[in-house]
Amino acid sequence: MTTTQHLIRFLLLAGFAMLIVYLFRTGDMTLFIAPKMELLVKLSAIGLYAAAIYQLYAALKARRKSHAADCDCDHQHSSSRTKNIFVYSLFILPLALGFLTPTGTLGSALAAKKGMSFTGNEMISRSATETSSDPVSLSTKGSSGNINDNILNELFPYDEYTVDHARLAKQLYEQPLIVVPESRFIETLTALDLYRDAFMGKEIEISGFIYREEEMGEDRMAISRFAMNCCSADALPYGLMTTWPKANKYAEDDWVKGTGKLAISNYMGKEILTVELTKIERIPAPASPYVYPDLEFGF
Repeated sequence: MTTTQHLIRFLLLAGFAMLIVYLFRTGDMTLFIAPKMELLVKLSAIGLYAAAIYQLYAALKARRKSHAADCDCDHQHSSSRTKNIFVYSLFILPLALGFLTPTGTLGSALAAKKGMSFTGNEMISRSATETSSDPVSLSTKGSSGNINDNILNELFPYDEYTVDHARLAKQLYEQPLIVVPESRFIETLTALDLYRDAFMGKEIEISGFIYREEEMGEDRMAISRFAMNCCSADALPYGLMTTWPKANKYAEDDWVKGTGKLAISNYMGKEILTVELTKIERIPAPASPYVYPDLEFGF
């Protein structure tokens, strides 16, 4: 291998390591990976630096000896300049894009391609949670103001796959205002959808970006978040459908906080959980625009 090839590899490896450091220093790395992956990515930067130093050492060694071999093996390397340029350009292009192009958050355009989910975790079936029980009336509350545990168990049946969501649903049910938190955004939406009948009429507050489809009309829009499990490539949009008389006055990707009553509506032939808004306000985009699975949920 020639000195030039070693130097090119040194620059590429060092460049990718510097890009990782740059993204962490600017805070933009959170736009690409979930927090649980940060340590692994930082360690990969150290590995890249080590590999870059080795390539620099090999370049100096090759130059001193004035021959192409960097080991005692008889490896044959391509002498085609066109092929080498093509191969190295595959690494140079993404590296250049990483430094030169501005970073941006995922929004409505990508949500439209991936498809908005209005049901939380679609891997969990509602069949084990369906109940004909009516919402608990005030007469079922004890003297302490807490709802009778037996009534809660009837409202929120569960199996081995939904036991944790049933436990969360019970906690949500006793709140006068259900605030969908960032820390358990998906888990909360899943619990609400699994036991939707029990939550009818409950007041809820949710924050996110505006997402709209043509089929929604002028008085409906979704308040949504992108949920990231590992990296931006696997991010999926989740949200709640909302109704508001002036919904069309809000632009896509506007960040809002909406408060209203939970109901059920029909959309695209499916019954979905809907928030009949009573209040909505614009808010600044959060420092971290994504939500992540709660790794402690169920423990």
